Amino acid sequence: MDKVVVSVADDNLADLPTVVSALRDAGMVVENVLETLGVVTGRVAPEVGDLLGAVPGVSHVEVDRTVRLPPTPEV
Repeated sequence: MDKVVVSVADDNLADLPTVVSALRDAGMVVENVLETLGVVTGRVAPEVGDLLGAVPGVSHVEVDRTVRLPPTPEV
């Protein structure tokens, strides 16, 4: 499953519980709701991530990727 960070539109912050419920209905496993920031974090199956942007009240969806650097060569 992919980690995602979902931003809720400013004009939907008062209705955050409804947005969170809709995200769950769309297949997101909600892990954290940061009410003050209007951010919801969680996990989704890879094919579901793109659908979250269509949830009413969502302004942005970002997939949290892990980046690994190769080891530094010994000098």
